[in-house]
Amino acid sequence: MSSISSHAAGAAHAGHEHAHDHAHNPTYDMAHVDLSEANTRMPAGWGKVSGIALLLLGAVLSIATLVPAFTSNVADESGAKLAKHAISAYHTGFIVMLTMTLGPLGLVMIFHLVKAGWAVTIRRQLENMAALVPAALIMFTPIILATVIVKQDILFKWMSPALLATDPLLVAKSPFLNATFFYIRLAIYFAIWLFVAMRLNRLSREQDTSGNKDLTVRAGLTSAWGILAFALSLAFASFDLIKSLDFHWFSTMFGVYIFAGSMVAAVATLVLTLAVIRGQGRLKGLVTSEHLHDLGKLLLAFTIFWAYVNFSQYFLIWYANIPEETAWYMLRTNNGWQYLGIALILLHFVVPFLLLLWRGSKRSIGILAVAAVLLLAMHCVDIFYCIRPIVYMGFESGGIIKGKVGYSWMDLTGILGPVLVFVGLLIRKIGSGPLIPMQDPRLPEDLGHKNYI
Repeated sequence: MSSISSHAAGAAHAGHEHAHDHAHNPTYDMAHVDLSEANTRMPAGWGKVSGIALLLLGAVLSIATLVPAFTSNVADESGAKLAKHAISAYHTGFIVMLTMTLGPLGLVMIFHLVKAGWAVTIRRQLENMAALVPAALIMFTPIILATVIVKQDILFKWMSPALLATDPLLVAKSPFLNATFFYIRLAIYFAIWLFVAMRLNRLSREQDTSGNKDLTVRAGLTSAWGILAFALSLAFASFDLIKSLDFHWFSTMFGVYIFAGSMVAAVATLVLTLAVIRGQGRLKGLVTSEHLHDLGKLLLAFTIFWAYVNFSQYFLIWYANIPEETAWYMLRTNNGWQYLGIALILLHFVVPFLLLLWRGSKRSIGILAVAAVLLLAMHCVDIFYCIRPIVYMGFESGGIIKGKVGYSWMDLTGILGPVLVFVGLLIRKIGSGPLIPMQDPRLPEDLGHKNYI
């Protein structure tokens, strides 16, 4: 009996040593991986023309959307409505663009914190997306200018002096909802995002040339405090930039809701970016079906998480049945908005869930790309669903009396403008340097990565 046990223990030990050697000392894999510029960089001049073209197109569409906001006669009721429609349409596109930069920033920090060796070769594209936070700040300036120059409450109704004098709820919230503190908070949010994104990007790029392993440690330390600052700033920014548009509404889950949507947008954009790069014959042996499998898992997980948070928010508000909370859903389940809600349930959750549930789907770049396009489109609809109904909302004794759907060409150009600016800049970033962190100390672990479930 003891000899059998010893034999089994010896075999188990030998198997453990073999698995350990394969996972942590993949010298064979490194020797056969193509790390040449032909595999780790885009062709010379790639993306310059298309990137500039998309950037200019996005700028033109953004300007076209903003023109009515700055040229309409806001003293006239119809002019004020047109101006508000224009600026809110542009604001929707800006929020979509912002989430497409902040979601990747959060993922980069998470990967550093958990020492995700498998994610090394896909992390650079997340860093490229996160590095566009300065562009998001620039795209936000027209909203501030419209608020300062055109009309103080053109977008944020709580800035109206008349409401402050007559609305008791706004009076109670005025220590937080006041213009001075609002601008201070926005400055703090962007300062945090800019510093963390630029620092992590700089450390990663510096390691490409120096090979200094300590830079990975520094990135982890930055992520340790950065993830906390990121979580708080993203939550409060969602309150300030979206939820405060309807300052009567209460929801403690809204920050998590926007975070979940940002993560879905980040992974979906990463999948499409990698699909384009692989389509150019790059990253052979560096981004494999194993990496796609894990990206599919992440896309499925965050899709489920988004649905879970969405349902939880709705269920808790429905169960409590408090007027200040239910008003938000009462508007969006009537007057035509309910069809967008149904579309979100089906196309932001049910269809992607069924599509990504299968192992083979998660390992197919084609199926992942289809799911990513669908989820990105529905992410835009989701942000639209949060922002646009407010434009048509009115109150009577604290209750909603109107909110009919009113679509316009500005709703499309308002979203496409900032998104195309983001895509154009991202294409330029992709072609500007190595497609992966070339000397990351966890690169050997990444190249030996396998999925067994």
